[in-house]
Amino acid sequence: MKKILIKLKNKLSSIIKIKLGKHINKKTEKLNKKVVKHHNFSDWFFCVVCSHKYKNVSLKNRLKMYANGFTSDEYVDYNFEKNNMKEYITEVERWKSREINGKYNVVLDDKRLFYEAFCKYIKIPKTLFYIVKGKFLSYEKDEELSLENIFELLNIYKGLVIRPISDGGGRGICIVKQIGDKIYLNDDECDKNTVKDVFKGQNDSVVSEYVFQHKYANDIFDKSVNTIRIVTIQKENGKAEIPIALHRFGTKESIPVDNACNGGIFSIINLENGTIGKAKSYRTDEIYTKHPDSKAQIEGITVPRWNEIKEKVIYVANRFPYIKFIAWDIALTTNDEINAIEGNASTGLNVFQSFEPLKNTSLGEFYKKYNVIKWDG
Repeated sequence: MKKILIKLKNKLSSIIKIKLGKHINKKTEKLNKKVVKHHNFSDWFFCVVCSHKYKNVSLKNRLKMYANGFTSDEYVDYNFEKNNMKEYITEVERWKSREINGKYNVVLDDKRLFYEAFCKYIKIPKTLFYIVKGKFLSYEKDEELSLENIFELLNIYKGLVIRPISDGGGRGICIVKQIGDKIYLNDDECDKNTVKDVFKGQNDSVVSEYVFQHKYANDIFDKSVNTIRIVTIQKENGKAEIPIALHRFGTKESIPVDNACNGGIFSIINLENGTIGKAKSYRTDEIYTKHPDSKAQIEGITVPRWNEIKEKVIYVANRFPYIKFIAWDIALTTNDEINAIEGNASTGLNVFQSFEPLKNTSLGEFYKKYNVIKWDG
C-alpha cells in the first residue's frame, strides 16, 4: 500500500510540475511579447517622433513626416520638397522589417551566437573571451583570464575590440591597439592602467581580435575599420540576392567606428562593378567626392575582389535559408581576406534612400511579400 501511495504521489507531483511549467511558459511568453511590443514602440517613438537632430525642419513639415511614418530629418535627406513621398520606404516600415526573421533574429542580435553559427562558412574576427559580471571568461578554454592574460592576447593580435553582446550602431565599442611599445585606446595613446580600468568597467561584452583593413580602405581613413554594408534577401526561388550595398567610412567625429549615426559618411556601391560613389553624411548637406578629413579620393574607387565578396556573402546566406534578411558588415583585410564583422536583422534605409528611393525596387517587393509595406491599391 505504501509503495502505491508513493507512486501516486510521484505521479501527481509530475502532473503538477508539467501543468505548472506550461502555465509559467504561457505567462513568460505573454510577458516577453509585452516587453517586445513596448520596446518596439519606444524605439519607434524616440527614433521617429523625437528625431530631428541635424536638420532644420518646420513644425508643419515635422508633423507631416510623423503622420506618414518618416523622421523629420528625412524631409531634407529625401528632398521631399521635390520628390514623391510614396516612392520611399518609411522609417516605421523599416522598424517593422525586424519582424521578418522572427525568432531567428537572436542569431544576428547576439554576437556570440552569430560567431558560433557563421564562423564555419566565412572568416569572422576571432572571439577571444567574454566579460560577464566582472569575469573574463575564455572562449576556447573553460577558464577565467586575468588582466595580464589580456595584455598577452594584445601582444599576439595587436588589436582587441570590446563590444556589447547585444547592441548595434557602433554603441559601446572600444578598440585597444598595440603599435610597437605603445598602447592606444580608440586611437588615443594610453597606459596599461587605463586599459585595465576599461576592461574592469565592462559587462556582458565580447572581446575579439581587431581587423586590420585593406590598403584601399585604410588610405581613405585609417582611424576606423571602414566596412561594407551588404544586404541579402531570400527570394521565392530559395536563393539569396543582394539588392543594395553601401560603403561606410569613419571620420574624426566617429572614431573608433564608421557608423553614420556617430558621424561617419557613406557611399552607394555599384552592384555590378564595385565602384564607390559620392559620399554623404547625416550631419551635413554636403556631398563628398573626397574624404573630409584625409582628403583621399572616394568617388570612383573600386572595392577590390568585389565579385568574390558578393559570391561569398550569397554563398553564406544560402546556408541559412530560414534567415530571410541579413545586413552584413564586411571588411577586406590587409591579406585580402573577406571578413564578416557582424550580421544584422535590419538596416537603416535612410543612408540608402538619401541617394534614391527603394519602395519600387527588389527590396521593396521583398518587404511587400512580408507585409512590411502594403501593396499599392
